[in-house]
Amino acid sequence: MQLTHIALWTTDLERSRTFYITWFNGKSNEKYVNPTKGFASYFITFDNGIALEIMQRTDITASFPDNRIGFTHIAFSVCSKEAVDHLIDKFSEAGLSIPSTPRFTGDGFYEGSVLDPDGNLIEIVAHKEVEIKPATSYPYPLLLLADPEQEKVDGYLKNSDCFVATLNGQTVGVIVVQKQSEKTAEIMNLAVDESFQRRGIARKLLRYITNQWAATAYITRLIIRTGTSAPGPFMLYQQEGFDLKNVEYNYFVHHYKEPIFENGVQCRHQLIMEKVIPDPTETF
Repeated sequence: MQLTHIALWTTDLERSRTFYITWFNGKSNEKYVNPTKGFASYFITFDNGIALEIMQRTDITASFPDNRIGFTHIAFSVCSKEAVDHLIDKFSEAGLSIPSTPRFTGDGFYEGSVLDPDGNLIEIVAHKEVEIKPATSYPYPLLLLADPEQEKVDGYLKNSDCFVATLNGQTVGVIVVQKQSEKTAEIMNLAVDESFQRRGIARKLLRYITNQWAATAYITRLIIRTGTSAPGPFMLYQQEGFDLKNVEYNYFVHHYKEPIFENGVQCRHQLIMEKVIPDPTETF
């Protein structure tokens, strides 16, 4: 089960639509109009697929008071503390109302807020940065999220480097990389705790390997493999510079004892992707 959309009443449909498209990179559908009820609406969809339905009706014009029971704000996450500062500065320069300037909160967020044209509170948040370091012990619950057969995991761990992402002392992500030749390495496992997904942790782990580990190991070619039943990782790897090089059909059917299901779909085929990294030893 996942959240699909939330809804807001507005006094000016076009003004609200412009606000959420301009400031939050929303994508709007065509306007729906029901003239009998004096009703009109748009769905504004954001990068993670969640949508905001903005609605207007001729007989609904009153605002709720502050500090009432019920929904009180929505929040958009950005990649860093600096991104929060930048966006709040832009809001301020545009003359928008800023109820709270950026600050660290007790629950580990860095956040500021802005009011939309109808006075609805919107928080801009960045999660506390994770720390990435070599693993002192193997986090099997995470490793088995990405590769469900422990025998296979144990087989490559002994010849690989394993790094973990920690947050407030808790291990929330893991990445395993294995050198295949003098210049080539393969990312064997990448997983993030389900409670901490959609926070950019997988992306940070990938960039750690690409930008730091690969340079010290003199690696110029990285390989990563994923299944066709998980479109999210495939999109992430492309965004991080990996290109699709080959497909091994029915790989997961032939090489795993039990069927693997993701998103209600059996994982059957394996996608092989590759990223070329500039050789740090070359001089120009």
